[in-house]
Amino acid sequence: MMKKKQWQDLYLFLFDVKTTACVYFVTFVFFYLVYEIIDPSSSTTLDLWTSMQILIACLLIGFGQGLILTRNGLSVLRIFLWGVWSLFITISFSEGFHWFNRYPRWYSLTFYGIIAISILFIWLVLDWRLQRETQELNDALNKFKGSSKGFYKNNS
Repeated sequence: MMKKKQWQDLYLFLFDVKTTACVYFVTFVFFYLVYEIIDPSSSTTLDLWTSMQILIACLLIGFGQGLILTRNGLSVLRIFLWGVWSLFITISFSEGFHWFNRYPRWYSLTFYGIIAISILFIWLVLDWRLQRETQELNDALNKFKGSSKGFYKNNS
């Protein structure tokens, strides 16, 4: 039977996966449907099968983030690996399921570029989080060292 901490870890993992998948799903659907605004002569619709493909791709990106970018092992290398994984999934699903075949090639390339830029921004945010957590830990350690020195002086 799973212990309370294991359930919490599993729930937090699934929450992070779901959150990431949701953000990417909205982004993918937006760019899939926005072409009609750019080119009113095209009639863009999103069928159930394509929606499921997009959802699976976004869940794989979310699971990649959850598995590669663990809270205890956040590093630049892991962030890079997750970015490569995310782009691989995006391009594989888009090309494999022909999401943009009826559109000019520049549209899919623009989509990949925007997804790559979003991954860079996430990379930046995660790096900032890593720096902030490191600083907070260092500050807490220095505060503890300072308070423990006073404790030892008073008790000697």
